[in-house]
Amino acid sequence: MHDSDPQRTEGPESTASNGVGDGGPADLSVAPASLPEAHSLCLEKLNVVAGDRCLLRDVDAVFPAAKITVIVGGSGAGKSVLLRLLAGLIPQNGDSIGWSGEIKLGGKSSGDKPADDSVTPVKPSVGIVFQQFALFDELTARENVQFAIDHRHRIGSGKVQSGRKPSWTAKQWLEHLGVPQRTSVTHLSGGQKQRLAIARTLAASPEVVLYDEPTSGLDAASGRLVAQLIRETQEEHHRTSVVVTHDYETLIPIADKVYLLDPQAERLVEIEKQRWAEIPQLMVPAQDSDGSAGAAVQPSWVERAVAPMLEATGGAIVAALRLPLDLVPIVPRHRWAARFTLHYARLVAGFSAWVYLMIAGLIIGFTATYFTFRFLPFRVYTQPLLIDELLASIGFALYRVLVPILATILVAARCGAAVAADVGVKQYGGQVDAMKTLGVSPRSYLLLPIVVAFVIGTPILEWLAFQCARSVSMVSFAMSFPDIGPHFWQLHFDRNLMTDGTWFSIGWKWVLLKNVVCGLGTATIAYYQGLAPKRSAGDVSRSITSTVLWTTLFVLVVHLVVALSEF
Repeated sequence: MHDSDPQRTEGPESTASNGVGDGGPADLSVAPASLPEAHSLCLEKLNVVAGDRCLLRDVDAVFPAAKITVIVGGSGAGKSVLLRLLAGLIPQNGDSIGWSGEIKLGGKSSGDKPADDSVTPVKPSVGIVFQQFALFDELTARENVQFAIDHRHRIGSGKVQSGRKPSWTAKQWLEHLGVPQRTSVTHLSGGQKQRLAIARTLAASPEVVLYDEPTSGLDAASGRLVAQLIRETQEEHHRTSVVVTHDYETLIPIADKVYLLDPQAERLVEIEKQRWAEIPQLMVPAQDSDGSAGAAVQPSWVERAVAPMLEATGGAIVAALRLPLDLVPIVPRHRWAARFTLHYARLVAGFSAWVYLMIAGLIIGFTATYFTFRFLPFRVYTQPLLIDELLASIGFALYRVLVPILATILVAARCGAAVAADVGVKQYGGQVDAMKTLGVSPRSYLLLPIVVAFVIGTPILEWLAFQCARSVSMVSFAMSFPDIGPHFWQLHFDRNLMTDGTWFSIGWKWVLLKNVVCGLGTATIAYYQGLAPKRSAGDVSRSITSTVLWTTLFVLVVHLVVALSEF
């Protein structure tokens, strides 16, 4: 995020289309008609408790319509919690954070206090520009904006608008904010990602735009340019804007109103403009209950060892119980469901997975055939008598037991880890929260596509592994017994697998059952491990490790249970 030129490019204001993608001229110097009228945001009797600490108590505040309000505060004061609360990302009765009170839309005037009869209980439509941008790396810049356009939801309803098209296309938003359209998201500079995040947020037509530490990690010059971009965006699109930051020096100059989050008074204190210069002296770090800043009670080694295990076990049980409900195919847009399904299909059953499982099949097929005949007891005497039976047993064992076990374990470890990493990065990077702010449940575009990818991909990968095992078994046998040849191998290898007049092998239903159940379990474990709260990159790494362990154990249990029923 060190791009020093977050200025908009010139040109689209006079060349972009009029909103339906027809290429006609339009004046983009005014806010597009797709944006709703600005309203003030009102907090009434807001109480916020995090753990055993009260962050806010009986707070009343107004964020003026079509103005920029900057919220500043010291480290640990609760700015991020307040931002997530305003964005609708924290439930009222959460496990670690709870809140009560009202968050309402006020009147259309820009005054600090709307008229009493203009305040409505409607939940505001909120867009957020995340500190880490929360862009979907697997999508292009245009697709990121189109995702927001396709999921514009009615105020307070959470339903996708279908009655009218937005006045700007994704291409026009990118041109308007100067974002390259042919460059992948991963290759955009920090400033370009910032503008793309703003374009995506505005394309969703929110009534309130939140900015989460927009200058974090920037040098002074780049920070001033980002502040200028926020001011220009607000002036042009007239959104009620709230900026949460500790960088008061850079962002106070663009503010219309300033609140100080005071952790000692547990309130949002409005700072009059003539006192803005005093903000550095007013900001204090958060303190715990005994008055000492930064102190924390450290858990014992027993709690550190046992608590995560109990939490993971309990989470696995809860996930298993609610899985049937979570898999109900409720998707806002089938196009995007298919898009994410293809993404996870490539992760689960892409070319690298094919090579991985094919090599595994070659190894186990060669091992099972070569060493069976190589180290057969009393080989000279028994081999001529048992060679046909041994081939039939090898074919049966590879098809019904060895390859299914090996393939599903490798799929669980390799593909489960890849999916857990992908979902974990989305959770840590804010993409999951970005979905939620657009009214999209993560299970619609993450869990369901992941399950589909695994349920379809696991049998395909296992079949590839078996075909490779079968082929190398024939080659190994032919090289070991050149006088008999591959015809003898084929005649007896399939003897316990195929019957005349059938297309499917004997026991194929059991093999498919094991593949599907293992794929379903692996998908679920990988999803919920990845979706668990992520506070650091280490949490992502631990979720990957946990996924490998849990999925491997699950696969072994499935094969044990099915084997007891099958044989």
